[in-house]
Amino acid sequence: MSLEEFNKHQQDVRARTESLTKAMLVLSGGALSISIGIFLNSKPQFLINFVPYLQFSWGLLSMTILSLIIMLFLVIARDYRFGERWRLLLDGEFQGRVENHTPWDRAIWMLGFIALGSFVFGFGLLIYSAIAFLGVYNQ
Repeated sequence: MSLEEFNKHQQDVRARTESLTKAMLVLSGGALSISIGIFLNSKPQFLINFVPYLQFSWGLLSMTILSLIIMLFLVIARDYRFGERWRLLLDGEFQGRVENHTPWDRAIWMLGFIALGSFVFGFGLLIYSAIAFLGVYNQ
C-alpha cells in the first residue's frame, strides 16, 4: 500500500466516523426531545408504569451525547498536539521524544464504545417503552 492509498483510506475512515457520530448525535438528541415532550404533554396515569424505563433511556441517550462530545474533543486535542509536533519537527525546533498516542487512542475508543452501547440500549429501551405504552393505551 502506498502512502497515497493509506492517506485515502484514513480520510475514508474519518469521514465514516464523522457520519456515524453525527447520526448518533442527531438521533439521540431528537429522541430525547420528542420523548420528553410527549411525556410532559400526556396524561400521567397512562405513563406511570413506564417512567423508570423512560428515565433510564433518557440517561443512556444523554450519556451517548456526552461521550461523543468528549470523544470528539479528545480527537481534536490529539490531532492538534500531533500537528504541533510535526510543525516543530519541520521547523527543526523539535526537542524530545516522539509522543505515544496509545493513551489518547484508548480513551477515544473507550468513549466511542460507551457512546455506541448507550445509544443502542437507550434507543432500544425508548422503542420498547413506546411499543409497551401503545399496547396499554389501546386497551
